[in-house]
Amino acid sequence: MLAAVLAVLGFLLVTAASSTRASLRAAEPRKAALISQINDRRSDVADLDQAVRQLRQQVADAQRAEAERGRADRNKSERDAELAIQAGTVAVRGAAVTVRLSDSDRQPSPGSSDAGAYKIHDSDLQLVVNALFEAGAEAVAVNDNRVVATTPIRAAGGTIVANFRPLSPPYRVVGIGADKSGFEQSDIAKRFHRWTSLFGLGFSVSHNKSVTVPAYTGRVSIDDAQPATG
Repeated sequence: MLAAVLAVLGFLLVTAASSTRASLRAAEPRKAALISQINDRRSDVADLDQAVRQLRQQVADAQRAEAERGRADRNKSERDAELAIQAGTVAVRGAAVTVRLSDSDRQPSPGSSDAGAYKIHDSDLQLVVNALFEAGAEAVAVNDNRVVATTPIRAAGGTIVANFRPLSPPYRVVGIGADKSGFEQSDIAKRFHRWTSLFGLGFSVSHNKSVTVPAYTGRVSIDDAQPATG
């Protein structure tokens, strides 16, 4: 009986060992496939990590490029705005010096050689405009006619014209950004103070906190041009 039991037990052990080896042999391909899949996934993850890093670098480069374009656009806009002010094609608002001029109420004596001294002339307006620019004005208008580089201020018979438009006295010359004390130290201001006393010409200088100088409405032509540098 003991021999029979031992024989059966031996048979079972051999069968179990054989079955285990068979199971291990059958599992080997699945294990190899799983390892291959794991390696493939690791490679995919590494590739995705590299792609993420590249995309983030591209985004950062695009942001920097956009910032550079934004700065360039802002600089261009600022330059265009500055040129528009210089060309007079946009209205300007700000603190200003206002100079008012008018003919004298007095009558020159008959046959007087200085009868013209009792009236405001085109040259007077020209000198006042130049003095305002010298005092720091960035925009000047005469009776709401914007003065630009090509603005003529001339006499036409008994009338003064600016930008070929007739001006009616009293004359109001406005300089945005001009320094009042600087203008009053100019030669033309000192002369007008004397002429006011001698001939009764109307002359006053005031400072206004907020005045609008209109845009130039004429045609802006370019005779000579050079490419911008920088």
